[in-house]
Amino acid sequence: MGKELTLEQKAIVKMYVTRGISEGIVKCCYCDKEISSRNVDRWASHLRGCAKTPEDVKVQIQPFRSNSSTTSGSSTSDQFVSQSVKPEVQQTTAADIAVVPAVSTAPTNVIVVAPSRMPSTRNSMGSGYNEVFKVHVSKDYMKFNAAHFIAYKGFREKLHGHNYRLAVTITGQIGPDGYVVDFGEIKKISRVICKDLNESFLVPMNSDALKITFDSTNVHIITEDMAEFSFPKSDCSLLPIMHSSAEELAIYIERGVCKIEVSISEAHQQFASYERTI
Repeated sequence: MGKELTLEQKAIVKMYVTRGISEGIVKCCYCDKEISSRNVDRWASHLRGCAKTPEDVKVQIQPFRSNSSTTSGSSTSDQFVSQSVKPEVQQTTAADIAVVPAVSTAPTNVIVVAPSRMPSTRNSMGSGYNEVFKVHVSKDYMKFNAAHFIAYKGFREKLHGHNYRLAVTITGQIGPDGYVVDFGEIKKISRVICKDLNESFLVPMNSDALKITFDSTNVHIITEDMAEFSFPKSDCSLLPIMHSSAEELAIYIERGVCKIEVSISEAHQQFASYERTI
């Protein structure tokens, strides 16, 4: 029989491809190329041949031969070993026999112990390893532009803004469908959140250093140094946090799974992350 993927390996393969909105469109998570097949084995073949696929992922999805094929191969190997390790028995003279114990001239098979295989690096489900399955999403459209200032007792920043970028990493168990969580769901929710926060002033409603009031049209803020700000309600995002920092924004965006990590980037290679295990 040919090489086959186990059910666990097929589940791992599904973690590294994305499914588009149009039915049947499957893309590689690493090179973003479309895979024109609905067959999981074809997906695995693409991932193993993709130059951008990490080596540890390629190892996890290497196919195995079926038991019958393995047994046959082992039998052939055993026959080969048996034939190749028969020791040569030298002819002995009568004088030799008088001095040393008799040696049988019949060929004997020497038992050869093959070197033990290295433990498999495949992370199969239910194997007892300390397994971690993660889903990470960071897209160009997962971003928002917003204004804010940090204020706490005795300190206040000047009003300024950032071009924020959002990234989400979810850790959990693989479900019956082969997913921890559908990439599409994460992207859909992230789009909504970023759209709500985009081009707004971030108001930390739980602040202990700001006096926040409202009238019919505006949000009014008075700081400890008596600076006064007034923004149209429609231009504000009223958030249930104490400070409008990247750290607390990550907490606000978080939604509980088994373990979730949310990263907020204020600038390139400058970000804060929040992680929680349920």
